[in-house]
Formats: sequence, C-alpha cells, structure tokens
Amino acid sequence: MKADVERMGEVLRSRNLKVTKMRRLIFEEILASSEAHLDAGEIHARLRRKGKSVSVATIYRALRLFVRIGLVSQVDFGESHSHYEREIAKAGHGHLICLACGRVLEFADERMDGVIGSIGKANAFALDKFSLQIFGYCRDCKKT
Repeated sequence: MKADVERMGEVLRSRNLKVTKMRRLIFEEILASSEAHLDAGEIHARLRRKGKSVSVATIYRALRLFVRIGLVSQVDFGESHSHYEREIAKAGHGHLICLACGRVLEFADERMDGVIGSIGKANAFALDKFSLQIFGYCRDCKKT
C-alpha cells in the first residue's frame, strides 16, 4: 500500500498537482478497502468512523481527479451512483453484477484481451483499457 501511495504522490506532482492530506486519506481508503468497489458515500462513512472530517464534495473532487489521471477507475453497476476501484496493471477485467442482491463478482480472463482487441481493431479503435459489466443473477439468487 505504501508504494501505491508513493505512486499517487509521484503522479500528482508530475502534473504539478498538490498531494494534500485529504487526497491521501481518500486514496488510502480506496486502497484499504476489502470491498473493491466503494462509492463516495461509503468512503465518506468509512473516514468518519475513523474520526476524519472530509466533506463529500471533497471526496467527489478527489475521485474525479484520480479517475482523470489514471489512479482510480470509475465503474457503473446499474445504480444511481458510480463505484470506484484502484486502477490496476492487469489484463482487462469484468464485473458480474447480481440484479437481485447487488453482489459484485470481479473476474479476469486472458481471452478477453484478444476478443476485445479484435473488436477494437475491426472498428479502427485504439484500445487503452476496458472493464466489462455483466448483469444477471448470482448462484444464490438463481435458486429462488
């Protein structure tokens, strides 16, 4: 985690942006999350439980900045708000989202890179990264 926080600082400084205490707290919370996909409200609540006073507006500003500079990915799970996850250097990945209980399962499959790459190539589109959201029903909800 320390290396990731140092990388955040390097990325910010390389763009002449400040490494503020609030940005560091928000980024550390994303890194520390055992649930990989926090939303701004969850980040706010977690920081408050730790006695940290950070406004929701500050959290949203930091998240937008982190997304813009490639430290965090913004993902949509079909809700009225976005979720955020640490940008990771791994093959493209996807999310299986249960329409009944809201459970999110993350997956990666090396075959996806080839398939998505072929789609990009066929459309003369230079791919950078991708994230795939698949909606359906998890094993537990499918039983009912």
